[in-house]
Amino acid sequence: MKYSYLGPEGTFTESAVRRLAGALARQAVPFPSVPAAVEALVSGRSDRAVVPLENSVSGMVPVTLGELVAHAGHIEIDAQVAIGVTFALMAPPGAALSDVRRVISHPHAHGQCRPWVQRHLPRAELVPAASTAAAARAVARPEPGQPTGGTTGWVRGGTTGRDVDAAIAAPETAARYGLTVLASDIGTRRDAMTRFVSLRRTGSEDHEGRPTGSDRTALLVTSDRSAPGVLTGVLGELSARQVAITWIQSWPRQTAHGRHHFLVEVDQHIEHPALAAAVAAMRHGVDSLHLLGSYPYIVDRAVDGERTAA
Repeated sequence: MKYSYLGPEGTFTESAVRRLAGALARQAVPFPSVPAAVEALVSGRSDRAVVPLENSVSGMVPVTLGELVAHAGHIEIDAQVAIGVTFALMAPPGAALSDVRRVISHPHAHGQCRPWVQRHLPRAELVPAASTAAAARAVARPEPGQPTGGTTGWVRGGTTGRDVDAAIAAPETAARYGLTVLASDIGTRRDAMTRFVSLRRTGSEDHEGRPTGSDRTALLVTSDRSAPGVLTGVLGELSARQVAITWIQSWPRQTAHGRHHFLVEVDQHIEHPALAAAVAAMRHGVDSLHLLGSYPYIVDRAVDGERTAA
């Protein structure tokens, strides 16, 4: 199988691919954004796409939720892994902490490391990148002419005099791109986790999706009905059958102002009788309900012997 994932090489998502795919990770191909990785799956250029879903400190990854909604009925989650995350500040060799004028990273990494940066680099500019590894690559290999900032492309790095660009990324990323670690473990929480999902095309024949004993199910609920309590009714069906809700998010409808999709994740496999009965009852109270997948949920704080991130 071929895997597409949020790149470049060295992202925390690549660590998730290694955890989920094992030896098959050798066939993993990095892409510059979550939509690009998902498009590779939808178009058939890959068999799986691995992308970040949520961080325990900074919350959901909006672009991933948008892709799940946009491709509902065509892709589904077939596995999920939560990995312990840690961050380091890195810069070109010879740079000192006092030289840093810009700190480049993914917005979620900025969110997790902001208190440390404000305390130690109060005058540094925070610049967003498509991923933490993209930030490290930009600092190590500046590309003149590339636009500064943005969340879908590479960020222009480099140094001018003693004004140095630094990146926030996984500690092992520094060695990959020839950077020096200026500070380690700079996140706000040592127990931070990031959840990643593996996506497949709906109806793929290479995965049965059978219960494993540690499973979750994701549902996409949509209703245009104006009657009050639609969402309450959906959640009530789950609660009445003692199905634990692990996650719920809203996503705006593109064609109806003020209306939303609801993504609901529960702690059970769709084949469990209680959940199957709840879903059957829920269908009578909404306009549409898509099964986004029933999948094994893995919690792993170590990948290849290292604490890693997303």
